Amino acid sequence: MCLWSGNDAARAAYGIAITPEQLPLPPETRQEVERLVAWYDTSLNWDNPAGPTPWTLEECARFNWAARALLQQLRAELGLAYEVADEFGASKWG
Repeated sequence: MCLWSGNDAARAAYGIAITPEQLPLPPETRQEVERLVAWYDTSLNWDNPAGPTPWTLEECARFNWAARALLQQLRAELGLAYEVADEFGASKWG
């Protein structure tokens, strides 16, 4: 899951992990969230999760681009009623 509650109000409304279905998003955006989560899961070597990624630099760049595009899409679709924090730099791909 890539969506997390960042404050007490959000945790009270959604819990800690937020599913795309909990948000007022179109079905296509919900599918894109799920697609990126599944794609991210392929970045791990499940036999050695702490080891190097099986991704090439090109695939990493494609994923980063898609993740940033999704961030902008979520912000646009959710509007000012939601704060969508950019914690991309905090990830291993930032």
